Amino acid sequence: MGSIRVGIFGCGWLGRPLAKGLQSHYSVYGAVRSLASFSQLQKEKITAFQMPNQDSEFWNVDTLVIAISPRHNYLETIKEISKNVNARTQQLILLSTTSVYKDQKTLVNETSEVDASTIALQGERLFKNHFLKGIIIRLGGLMGEDRIAGQWGTPVVKDSLVNYIHQVDAIGIILEVIKQGINDEIVNAVAPEHPKRSEVYKINCEHFGWKLPMFIEGVERTVCSAKSELLLGFEYQFKDPKHFWSDS
Repeated sequence: MGSIRVGIFGCGWLGRPLAKGLQSHYSVYGAVRSLASFSQLQKEKITAFQMPNQDSEFWNVDTLVIAISPRHNYLETIKEISKNVNARTQQLILLSTTSVYKDQKTLVNETSEVDASTIALQGERLFKNHFLKGIIIRLGGLMGEDRIAGQWGTPVVKDSLVNYIHQVDAIGIILEVIKQGINDEIVNAVAPEHPKRSEVYKINCEHFGWKLPMFIEGVERTVCSAKSELLLGFEYQFKDPKHFWSDS
């Protein structure tokens, strides 16, 4: 366990395995809302805090990762976090989403036009207002483990090129950002290959025995992740979403 402290505010589907991945190199603190999540972190030997207040030891960290869903009091939570961060914290990372980009049938990167109406983008702007040198990681659709494209049983699905990222690679990119001390950047984190959603679903439905839905034409941007590879020297382990869950 290292002397550098990393705090993760939000230890859910991505935050908890991220905390576990950091443990061998850093002192890791995890903050959660619920008692159940708090108990889970304790079981996994992660120093846990439930809704830490301003005086909590949780905030005494070198790097802080904000890994919360934009669904629940998102902007209010970012404001609260901004009040509690102290002078020790030199690196702040917001895990955001590629849904901030406007839906248009084109390739987009970190400099492309964004949708100001999205709560995620409002969160990004609030974050940068408080933390000018903070880094934003825009994650594609998070997949892997128990999140399998095609499992939801939706009868009709819009077909377009997908912007998925495997949990393993999402964690890998965050680890590299922390390790390299990256600040003041926006980075897309998306698998380099973008098959059609129907292709991914067909493979998974055949593999798991699910019913294939009906597909109708959809329009969605294709998110370029070249910057994550160039800036971080990162190599994606799961390049093609067609093979996230199956080698077939």
